[in-house]
Amino acid sequence: MPSLSNLQVIFLGIISTELMLFFVLDGADFGAGMATFFVGDDLSRRQQIMKVTGPVWGGNETWAVTAFAVMFAAYPGWYSALTSGYYPLIFLMLFFLIFRGVAFDYRNQWHSRHYNQFWDWALFIGSLMPPFLLGIVFSSTVSGVPIRNGFVYASMGDILTPFSILGGILAVLLSLNVGLARVIKKVSANVAEQLTVALKRTTWALYAAVVLFAVLLPFYTRFFTNRPVIVSLLLILLVAFLGVETWSIANHHPRVTFWLSVGTMASFIYTIFLGVFPTLIVGRARGTSVTALTATSGPVSLLWTAWLFGFTIILMVGLQATAYHLINKYYNAPASPMI
Repeated sequence: MPSLSNLQVIFLGIISTELMLFFVLDGADFGAGMATFFVGDDLSRRQQIMKVTGPVWGGNETWAVTAFAVMFAAYPGWYSALTSGYYPLIFLMLFFLIFRGVAFDYRNQWHSRHYNQFWDWALFIGSLMPPFLLGIVFSSTVSGVPIRNGFVYASMGDILTPFSILGGILAVLLSLNVGLARVIKKVSANVAEQLTVALKRTTWALYAAVVLFAVLLPFYTRFFTNRPVIVSLLLILLVAFLGVETWSIANHHPRVTFWLSVGTMASFIYTIFLGVFPTLIVGRARGTSVTALTATSGPVSLLWTAWLFGFTIILMVGLQATAYHLINKYYNAPASPMI
């Protein structure tokens, strides 16, 4: 049986890492959008929250764009099966992402309470639904869907299972967790106190969701037969990060709390992507799964993709680092008179 080349393994790692970074960075933006729900109608408090994420949310989405671009170049079979088989959910996700982006600009731009409330709700819903839908998509790909000739032929009944819905809920809770942890570092003390209560409740909800997720894994996936050691270690890490984060919240260490929330999110995402490696989408019938060997590009395409990715990743990291440096440096500075 042929084995994976080094480039094929590297690109699998790159795609999963980029999607992890998307869930961490843009997940924090989703969490910030949802966090506005916890401060009621207080405009000044909502503005503090949005000031944390407003300058960087667009750049954070590029990690998902780049991940799917690399997927298209390195694993076209994976890309075509995923985008065609899950088209309704991906279309809905794009709709909510657009809705959220418009809400950033339109909220609080008119002298009408109902108008502003509409766009505040649009921001909240547009922040909640994308991680929920993505969690459903990737959870169902590892639990098994009908596949014929390398394409997913799944109805909503095939996709929406208890396990995939739990995956969506976990993605939402993890995004809220990392978003609240990031916002609390920057906002004023009274807002931080209010959001800390929400963060504590989120971590307790995460405990219940993670336990249920671990219980369902043997029934809905082949994780423990395919990669038992890696999956077990990642689940232990997930629980450990969450446990230490609970301690950190209680002892008021916001920076530590944030990085622990990042570790919790990363542990969950890598569990999903490494649990069935090198299978990419699990087929319900034997021999129908989309794998790294069956979905890959040729060696020349992989080599060109490696060169192009090497250039773009340097550019992306540089721009993202600059953006976060500037927001940390000038967060408390007054707004420009041009705004």
